[in-house]
Amino acid sequence: MIVALIPVAQATPRLDALGIEVGHAVSDRAKALIKLAVEGFDCDSGADVFHEQYGLSRWLGSALGRRKVKADKHCDIAQKAVNKAGIDEQAALETQQLEAIEARAQIDKAKQEYHENLLGITDDLHPFSLEDNTHNTAASITLTLEKRAVVFEVIAVQQDIPDKHNALRKFRGQLAALASHVSFWWRWVDESLLDWSVDEPTRQWLTGTLLPVVYWHYHLHKTKNPSQRKRYREAWQRAVKDFNANPFHASLAECEQQRWLEWAEWMVRQYHRSSSAVEGRNGRLSQLYHNGRGVTESRLKASTVIHNYGIKRSDGTTAAERFYGTAFPDLFGWLVKHMDEIPLPRKARQRVIRNPLKLQDVPA
Repeated sequence: MIVALIPVAQATPRLDALGIEVGHAVSDRAKALIKLAVEGFDCDSGADVFHEQYGLSRWLGSALGRRKVKADKHCDIAQKAVNKAGIDEQAALETQQLEAIEARAQIDKAKQEYHENLLGITDDLHPFSLEDNTHNTAASITLTLEKRAVVFEVIAVQQDIPDKHNALRKFRGQLAALASHVSFWWRWVDESLLDWSVDEPTRQWLTGTLLPVVYWHYHLHKTKNPSQRKRYREAWQRAVKDFNANPFHASLAECEQQRWLEWAEWMVRQYHRSSSAVEGRNGRLSQLYHNGRGVTESRLKASTVIHNYGIKRSDGTTAAERFYGTAFPDLFGWLVKHMDEIPLPRKARQRVIRNPLKLQDVPA
């Protein structure tokens, strides 16, 4: 993404000097970045999966979150009204309570479907299927993502949530760009094996047996989501089972097995579908990803202190000064004065080298 800030005429010579050739550019779909990729570097332009999920979350997730809070309040009010009502009014109020409970149940169902399909976008964008480790293609991924778009559309219609900023249309417009990550990676795999002059049986074993094991093992230890980790572990275990059932690796020498294992690990690390990790703005946005669910208690306390004692008007006064009629010390200076010594950096953990095959040790 840093290269996007440099004109193509200046970026190309620098990349050539480093021996770098751009084959696939992942961006947030800004027109300038798409033009840089297509016309400047003459390569495919892929969509950042984080931005697409974020756009859907701002539209549908926030609205469903607000309606969930409102539905819970209506149920509480209906319950209190039934408890306080007399015998004559109780029947009518119980009917209203049942209607409120049913409305909340519908919103709960819509939220569950929304979260499943939002997370499903991430699950779909893998080179291998989570269900049976078969190869995903750009066409199959586009079809699956379109089905999820239909689910989002149905939820919006059922809950009467308007799409003022055309978030769904934008998402559908990026399906091909999202699927391009997989097609480009598979092309890279084929070209890499072509350079090695690999025969067909070895190629089939590498792409259909070894790569799934290494891929799911890598993402199993990379993800922080418990539900995803469980699914990745199941996919990895299936891949290991298929690997052990395939006798092809027994015909390879140990050094050759090690060489292909290192190649597979390198190849897996080259699969990228997001540029958010190297963009400061996206790092900030990632903290606001699910703000529709509410603000944490610690962040609310910190924001309250900053608002009351840190933010000043044009006359130089804070809210606390105007309310209490007295001056307060500078917030930052007070914090520095009362803050303890900054702790030393924690000791680095010893590097754990995991073996996706559980066959032999993998050298560092």
